[in-house]
Amino acid sequence: MKITYRILPVLAVALLLPACNETKNESANPTAEGAASQLDSLYSDVAPADAKEISEILKDPTPGKEIVVSGEIMGRSSPFVDGRAMVLLGDPTKITPCNRIPGDECPTPWDNCCDDPEVLKKSIATVQFLDEDGKILKNGLKGYKGIKELSFLTVKGTIAEGSNANNLLINGLAFHVTEPSPYLNAPPAADYSHHGHLDGEIEEDADGTFIYKKPEDPAKTE
Repeated sequence: MKITYRILPVLAVALLLPACNETKNESANPTAEGAASQLDSLYSDVAPADAKEISEILKDPTPGKEIVVSGEIMGRSSPFVDGRAMVLLGDPTKITPCNRIPGDECPTPWDNCCDDPEVLKKSIATVQFLDEDGKILKNGLKGYKGIKELSFLTVKGTIAEGSNANNLLINGLAFHVTEPSPYLNAPPAADYSHHGHLDGEIEEDADGTFIYKKPEDPAKTE
């Protein structure tokens, strides 16, 4: 028996496509020296008030709408974009990093490879910070204020053009990082007993299809 999930493309340089065996990390380098000043003007020492989860924002993703959103940096094995102020946020009330699933030892738990791709697609947002010309700041976010995978961010901004119920892009105007994440010891967001590493494997076919292979019943193979 196999369950096949097809991963659909999402906005902003294909920041979805999670896989535990993906080892390349485009965001290995921290923020470039001398570039932090551009991020300093956007950083808030206090988290913007009245933040909503990503799943709530996606109920009305009207471009131009002002929002405050919070989430953890996750959704792909490389949720940062090297040399750019762009990051992928995930909704920890809907998806779960692998290290919070009992028995899972995935080396990149922020890739959410155990989550249903359809749920994942509706639980992530790409956040970008722009300069005065409307271009993405050439400052990597990883390392700034200690930001890393699974850091908890609160972002004030506006929903960017092209966003819809399956594709949320946010133009950030201010942000704050909370460490540790308030979801650090949270229980899994769903029942993962039938997914991934717990009792089977998720493998990627040549065409990019992720296939969950459930292990054979030993009683049937004897």
